[in-house]
Formats: sequence, C-alpha cells, structure tokens
Amino acid sequence: MLLALVGSDEFAKDERIAEFWKGALTGGSERKVFFASDYIKEESSLTADIAQALSPCFFGPAASVLVRHCEYMLAEELRSLANFLTGTSQEGFQGNLALDFLELDKRNVLWKFLEKQGVAESFNPPKYSDAIQRWIIQHVQKYFQRSINSVAAQYIADAVGGDTKRIHNEIKKILMYNSSIQEINIQHCSLFIKQDREVPAYELQDPFGFKNTEEFLPKFRRILAEEGDDAFMPIVGALRSHCLTLLHIQTMLAKRVPDDQIRAQVLPPNKAFTYQKSRSQSSYWRPGSLQKTILLLDELSYGKKMGYYTDLPSFELAICRLILQ
Repeated sequence: MLLALVGSDEFAKDERIAEFWKGALTGGSERKVFFASDYIKEESSLTADIAQALSPCFFGPAASVLVRHCEYMLAEELRSLANFLTGTSQEGFQGNLALDFLELDKRNVLWKFLEKQGVAESFNPPKYSDAIQRWIIQHVQKYFQRSINSVAAQYIADAVGGDTKRIHNEIKKILMYNSSIQEINIQHCSLFIKQDREVPAYELQDPFGFKNTEEFLPKFRRILAEEGDDAFMPIVGALRSHCLTLLHIQTMLAKRVPDDQIRAQVLPPNKAFTYQKSRSQSSYWRPGSLQKTILLLDELSYGKKMGYYTDLPSFELAICRLILQ
C-alpha cells in the first residue's frame, strides 16, 4: 500500500493516517516504523532506510512506514525516493508506505509519480472566516455529538484560524472541563480559548457588508486593542474598498445587468467565487446609503490626516455610526 497525503488540514490527515495504520497492520506486518524529513545518518540516506524497512528479511516481514514532513526533504532525496518507488512499482510494492507533505511542488518528479499512481490525496482546511465557522459547527456535531452556536464558532474561527487540529483540541478541552455541556456558547470559548491570531482589516468587510454588529464589533475592537492608532487607515481603506464593490454590484443589478457580466467587471478572477455573498450584502444597504458611507469614510481619512480622531473611542463611534445607519 502506498499513500501520499498533501495539505495543511492536520486533523483530516491524522484521521486518514489512522485508517492507513488500521488497514496496513490488519493484513500485513505488525511492525510500525516512523521517519521524519530531518532524519539524517552519515552512512545512509532516508530513502535507503525506507527501502530497508520495506524489505522483508529473515527476522520478519516488510514494515508499515510513515514519513512525516516530507516537504523538508532535499531535492536530491526526493528524486532518490521517486526512483526507488518507480522501481518497486514495477516489481510489486512491498510493505506499506505513507508520505506526509504540507505541500509538494507539482513539477517535482515524485509528485508526477504519485499522481500517476493515483495515491496522492489532498487535505485542504477551510481558509475563510465563514467557511471555518461552518466547519466548526459541523465538526462539533459530527465528532462530539454536541452543538455550538454561531457566535461561539465565530469566536473560535477568529482566535485559531484554519488550524483544524488545534480547533479540535480546543473544543475537546472545553468538553473535558464539563462533559454535561450540550451547546457550546461564547462564555465557554472565551474562558478556555485565547485570542492569539491577528485579525487583518479585510476580515471586517463581510460583517460590515451584512451590517452584522454582533460579529463586526468584537473583531473591530480587537484590532483597535492590538494595533491602536496604526489600525485607523487600514480599516478605513478596507471598508471603503468593500463599499465600492457593493455599490458597483447594486448599481449594475438595478440596470438588470446579468450576474456573469457583473462578476467579470466588478471582481478580480481570484475573488469571483465571493460574488453571491457580495451580491447578498448589497441588498442590506438602502439606495444611496453606500454613496453616503463612502463619503463619510473619505471624511474620516481626511480628518485623520488633519489631526482629528486622536483618540480611538471617537474613531470607534464614527465607524459604528456607519454600520448602524
């Protein structure tokens, strides 16, 4: 059995590795061997030691081998491993081998071999805040048979980001403290999970667009608390840019321009997938309110340059006025 795991979704990869061990050890060797990419021996290479572990001998059958963090292997070692696997695939693969990569260059000869064999599996975590929130809600239901409200899920997404393994462990920690919890809420999360991930200004765009004060204000205040006065211009710039996008969509929808044309004209190719969300957000703003908001953001920017808004509370009130209008 040959398996390659590529991606940064560590929780999903751990689940798949557990399946690999179960399948490998059930029908073959009881011998498990682990290697890491920084495994160095002067007298041999990593590929040579893998080959030795996968070879049956007088003392026992071929082993089941897991190699972690293969992305750190040198190019020469990757080529050597590719040559070894190519040779064994022709003769019949002995033992079981799982290769764990955070990422693997698709131009590399090893990737081409693994893809041709059909043994490369991708594990990509959710990248964006709303996708992480949905993943958390589904994960709590699936693995813990509990529920978590959307505010608590958003708190975890903001605190941890897309690190699925840590998210799982943080939720497990909450339930270990009190196994009777049936629904995880914001109080449980704030008690056990520290907010240690930086929130970029652009993450304010979605809650601002939806006029979702419950999600917007905690993120907004956290950015101000962490970055202080330096956060002023990035926040204003991010909100103004998003308001312009929503205004363009709103205007073109009023002219009955087809969605595919709006998507092509308003959003860059790498953000076209966010069109439906932006389209929905544009409906939350009354006609004329986006133009007014853009002008007010320009006034905030000009006022800051002229020496106004020297204290953060006045800036916070000005921004809150925009989202509540």
